[in-house]
Amino acid sequence: MPNVPPSPCTILTRVLTRLIRPLRPAQQRLLIVLCGLWLALPGRIHFLNLARYSGQSEKTFRNWFDKPLCWISVNAALVMQLRDTGHLGPTAILGIDASFIPKSGKATPGLGKFWNGSVGRAERGLELSCCTLIDLEHRQAMVLHAQQTPSRFPEGHSRLTHYAEHASDVLGSLPPTLRDSLTAVVGDAFYAKKAFVDAMQARGMTVVSKLRCDADLRYLYTGSRSGKAGRPRRFDGKVDFADLTRWQTVELELGCGYTAHSAVLYSKALERTVRVVLLLFPRAQGKPPRHCVLFSTDSEMAALHVIACYRARFELEFPFRDAKGFAGLLSCQSRQSGALEFHWNMAFLTVNLERARQLEAHMGPKEAFVFRMEDGKRRAYNELLARRIFEHSAPTETWEKYQERISDVLNLGLKAA
Repeated sequence: MPNVPPSPCTILTRVLTRLIRPLRPAQQRLLIVLCGLWLALPGRIHFLNLARYSGQSEKTFRNWFDKPLCWISVNAALVMQLRDTGHLGPTAILGIDASFIPKSGKATPGLGKFWNGSVGRAERGLELSCCTLIDLEHRQAMVLHAQQTPSRFPEGHSRLTHYAEHASDVLGSLPPTLRDSLTAVVGDAFYAKKAFVDAMQARGMTVVSKLRCDADLRYLYTGSRSGKAGRPRRFDGKVDFADLTRWQTVELELGCGYTAHSAVLYSKALERTVRVVLLLFPRAQGKPPRHCVLFSTDSEMAALHVIACYRARFELEFPFRDAKGFAGLLSCQSRQSGALEFHWNMAFLTVNLERARQLEAHMGPKEAFVFRMEDGKRRAYNELLARRIFEHSAPTETWEKYQERISDVLNLGLKAA
């Protein structure tokens, strides 16, 4: 008999038993029902479609979506389970990014103008802030929590402080063993601001990000004191990226396409000493190389690790892509903030569970693993249809035994079956 991988519902059932604070039985049953439906629905994922395929009323789903649920605990338990089975490595980073969500109408809370990277301009809609755990060893991204970004803030607060509070809340909600395995909080250049860095360092976390190409950096003075009265000399000149005689060359793998230089410098914008890694990308003959300025608030961090952390940050873009394309991230009907966040987090949890299923089903070397969300959605629909037929055919055996015999039917249409 062929080996049938565990379904996302089976994985979720195991995860729910690991929670430090278990969910109420009714919430557990709801999550398992949603897990079985979410990936299998062939159309848009909204209340009416959930009711059509589940046998429960649309009002039932609306009521449940308005109730809070500790998504961080569920996703963290899933990560810990994958670590215990060796599918994720022992070290990771916390990636943070925001994503634009289109929304029509005028009555939705938080509706405003947000940056839409796909079109390169600000548009009217919603925005979510997303914290993602990214495994450094296998480059797998597991979303921990998504939260709506308000369109207006009280005095003294800003969008950046909201992102910092969100990351701090996620870090504070993680199990200690998982939080201690995080080597850094990584964001793109927008998060390279003093307010965000201060908030993360208050949590004891290192920040890795990207500075402006014309960042104001100063060399640290390491000479002897003059003996004169007054404040000791701190800096030894401003950094000129065209002169790298005072930088250390970083040894890289052959064929990586760029060179790297590192130095411990003072950042005027961040008001602190940081480890700076300068990446130089060659251009056409006669033109100076294009440069990229990465930094870590831990001045002792190795330059190669700074590069590895920032490169791994890009993995968080794939859960956004998969949730938007296959998990209904953009199709929520509700105009309530709580229901919107429930829908978004359920979409990301579905992607996480399908990634976990494919990781457990993968039999080859780990570096050859390729996640295919499209295959997961097609297989989930095949299984939903086969299970409905099975339940109405007076079965003489269990579903577990039956699905082994029809594995070719369940894998119908898969690109990597």
